[in-house]
Amino acid sequence: MEPPASDSHKSQLNALERRKKYNELLDYGHELALRTQTEDAVGIFQGVSSILIQTDQLHQSMAAEKMENASEMCINVQVVKMGHDLVGAALQKSESTQFCDEELAAAIVPIIGDSGNPLQWLHIGELGIKSFSMSKQSPCLLGAFELEPVQVEKPVKERRRRQRQELGDPRKPETVVKLNQEETDARKLQGVMEQLKAIYEERRQPIPYFELITDPTDYMNTVDTAFQISFLIRDGAVALETVDDLLSVRPTSSSEKQQNKRTDDNVQAILSLNFAKWQSAVKQFRLKRPLLAIERDTLDASQAS
Repeated sequence: MEPPASDSHKSQLNALERRKKYNELLDYGHELALRTQTEDAVGIFQGVSSILIQTDQLHQSMAAEKMENASEMCINVQVVKMGHDLVGAALQKSESTQFCDEELAAAIVPIIGDSGNPLQWLHIGELGIKSFSMSKQSPCLLGAFELEPVQVEKPVKERRRRQRQELGDPRKPETVVKLNQEETDARKLQGVMEQLKAIYEERRQPIPYFELITDPTDYMNTVDTAFQISFLIRDGAVALETVDDLLSVRPTSSSEKQQNKRTDDNVQAILSLNFAKWQSAVKQFRLKRPLLAIERDTLDASQAS
């Protein structure tokens, strides 16, 4: 029996709210990482404890709705791992302090006093002498004797009949599975490229990058689309440029592709994408549905079998 439409809508709203809180916890963890070099370990531990308590509450909320969401579980594991790394960094910072001569001297002064009398150091010597004891010894009781060498018998190895190796159950080679996966990824990239060309020909101008990758219904789908577009940019099939102060994309021309093949320089670019940026893009471009239709988590038929 399917749940009512109102319950399904409420579950979707709860999922969006949980993802928002997960991203807030990730930002707070990044702030704690910057503070590990200046604050003491106790403050970092308290912050990590707060993060883990809130993460457990979010996980219990998702379990109460009996909904399994892979993206939420991935973020949950990421937050827990971040807490583990923060604790390790704080411990390393607290244990890397140098030896302090002043603290040692302050600990010795109550024992010998502060008058400077050399005889008072005898008290420390007496404590050291009491901790030593003579080792137990016994005289050698071995008498004179003549050594008679004993011949060592070499064991004769028994010849064993060689057993024929049994063949296991036949299975598909791993190379075939990898080739099928590469073919599936190539078909997905080809579909994304064809949709991008169609949008570009319809508008006759470059497409804003964030409008192209943003899925207003799912933040993790937006991240996956940006991942797919990055391969097209790397292969030179798509060009990045700034149009009217907006980062835009367009298909490259034939001459640009030839020039990219002749150029061996590696060009890298870093682009920030977070939950707040995704929400801003949805509002800026007034998106109701994604521009690109991409199949998510598809498996090849041969792999499924």
